[in-house]
Amino acid sequence: MNLIVLALVLVIFLSLGSALIGLLRGGKQGSDKMFKALRMRISLSVFLFILLMFASFMGWIEPNNILPTQ
Repeated sequence: MNLIVLALVLVIFLSLGSALIGLLRGGKQGSDKMFKALRMRISLSVFLFILLMFASFMGWIEPNNILPTQ
């Protein structure tokens, strides 16, 4: 599960970098590339959120229950 989450986060950052290149390029072609990259980033982020919620529901991951001592 950890590898899947890390791979998704890496792809999200790569998509964000691709959007930056499209922003710097400018023009119609750069704008289209930026739009597609940001749409992909948002889709992957929503998918990652849903995956984490589902994994928590199924018990595949558990929250950290360490409480600070007083």
